[in-house]
Amino acid sequence: MKSLIIVGAGGYAKSVLDSLDYMNFKMEGFLDDIKPIGSEHLGYPIIGNKVEDIGHYKNCVFFVAIGNNAKRKLWFDKLKQYGLSLINVIDSSAIISRHATMGEGCFVGKLAILNHGCCVGNNCVVNTRALVEHGCNIQDHVNLSTNSTLNGDVIVEEGGFVGSGAIINGQLRIGTWALVGSGTVVIRDVRPNTTVVGVPAKEIPSNSVKYNSL
Repeated sequence: MKSLIIVGAGGYAKSVLDSLDYMNFKMEGFLDDIKPIGSEHLGYPIIGNKVEDIGHYKNCVFFVAIGNNAKRKLWFDKLKQYGLSLINVIDSSAIISRHATMGEGCFVGKLAILNHGCCVGNNCVVNTRALVEHGCNIQDHVNLSTNSTLNGDVIVEEGGFVGSGAIINGQLRIGTWALVGSGTVVIRDVRPNTTVVGVPAKEIPSNSVKYNSL
């Protein structure tokens, strides 16, 4: 059994703990850059505020439970810089094709589906009931929110965010660090670093920085 430290003591950690395979991992505590060391979250201690605090925990495995894509990337990169191991957390109810591939540090939530030939990069979130159809390419640090639907051969580039209930038509591309709002229906490509909302999707005079930046 491996000892696990979760980075991020917030709401996302609840989903991670709920989906964790406790037969293979023993939860040690959290790293969190806001909550004080020695306090608790969900019954487990805050053992540090930064990677440098972990000391004798370096033989543990790690998971970054942060929804913000840019901040999740920052912690992921820092852990890799220190040569630390990250795990995938996959809920037992998720359906993953044997022909799908996945990187490291990913979360696949309850009833999520990854179909034939889809490729999920590193440090991604595939949340509750998200559907990723055949041939999709989900690049690093992407967040697919609850009940989102990606039809066949969609590409979501690095840092993209797809909101709850959004639908992406097949063969489309969501650009780097773009944000697709909840309930949006996307019928054409989304440019990098933009925000789209509505049915059909329209670009709004905002940008994805509000959600995706530090």
